[in-house]
Amino acid sequence: MKRTLLLSTALTLLTSACAVTSGTAPPALTGGPWLNTASQAAGPSLADLRGKVVIVNFWVYSCINCHNSLPTLKSWYSKYRDQGLEIVGIHTPEFESDKPTANVIASLKDDGVTWPILQDNDSKNWRAWQNQAWPTFYLIDRAGKVRSVHRGEISSRFPQAIPGLEANLKSLLAEK
Repeated sequence: MKRTLLLSTALTLLTSACAVTSGTAPPALTGGPWLNTASQAAGPSLADLRGKVVIVNFWVYSCINCHNSLPTLKSWYSKYRDQGLEIVGIHTPEFESDKPTANVIASLKDDGVTWPILQDNDSKNWRAWQNQAWPTFYLIDRAGKVRSVHRGEISSRFPQAIPGLEANLKSLLAEK
């Protein structure tokens, strides 16, 4: 009986401490400033984006794997935005030098990133989502549920994940 209770308690604790996974509703986005939005004080909430397919991308501009993933994201944004795709970037710094907003804005301009970006200097979103790596991509369906998670670069250097992710994206966009 003690062993069963201990195991049950441990499983409950592990389940409640799990990272955002497929089939779950992700935490609300908090903090700021927001970049590439009408106001740095406010950006789109995930609730506001219900009805759209959303890619939430945890990244940092100084990460080469994040940087290399931008052409794939830009291609998808261009190709699928009119079909209901939105991308929300969460810029979570790894180093102090990644924190100045002016540096992030300059990087967005240099890289041609136009989707909304939430600057997460205090890592509140990183912790709430229990994110573990840069870059990480969360694919969220029109109902607001996470349908897939990919950690790692998506680029011509590491193309193996791109066909599966794009197929998932197309499938979610086809769901009405």
